[in-house]
Amino acid sequence: MLKKIKWNKPCLFIGSIMTREGLALLKESQEHADLIEIRYDALYHAGVTPEELIGFLDQRKNRVLLTLRTTSEGGFHSWKSTERVNLFMQLINHVDVVDLEVKNLSLIGDVLAFARQEDKGIILSSHAVNRKLTYGKAVRILEELREYRVQAYKIASLARTKEDLGVLVRLLLDFPKLRLGVMAIGPKSEISRVVLPHMGSKLVYGYLDAPSAKGQPSFKEVVSALPSLVG
Repeated sequence: MLKKIKWNKPCLFIGSIMTREGLALLKESQEHADLIEIRYDALYHAGVTPEELIGFLDQRKNRVLLTLRTTSEGGFHSWKSTERVNLFMQLINHVDVVDLEVKNLSLIGDVLAFARQEDKGIILSSHAVNRKLTYGKAVRILEELREYRVQAYKIASLARTKEDLGVLVRLLLDFPKLRLGVMAIGPKSEISRVVLPHMGSKLVYGYLDAPSAKGQPSFKEVVSALPSLVG
């Protein structure tokens, strides 16, 4: 019996799987992982078929988050117009939560509707992979996210300096009641995984098999750095 997702936890711990070899980890219960993220953009790009993935998903011991990023969102595959939608639809009943990019809802809105219909959890995201966010821009993104009622919101942005990281901290401090996860991409990525959860970020990620980007810590490192939030 899979554990219920505790969306009201101070911080959800998410372990990511990027490789074909890592899929075997789904067959084992991953301690402290509230969700296992399947980065199917990376797996699909590496040749893992939907049928092969479903074989592993149906043996999962943890709740699973399905993510299909495109290259503009920091992903590994440049999806054709309907390719991503079709794969989401094929896989959604084999997972528990989906991550959807807000700026692409005009293309994947059917996935949002179907996820709601099937009573799946939804994390609505915004990624600024190649640019830092000003505080004003971050607030405008958050306002756009909040137009949709979902289980959690996520904002990730490039952060090269402590001032860039400070924009994300301020967002957490100004909106403490929102189920909002924020994280840095780039030079401040690693430290953000420790600082931001302590400042109120409701989501934190670490890799179980291989990092998705330079500076991403392992899941074990994240758990070790945040013992008071594991619970």
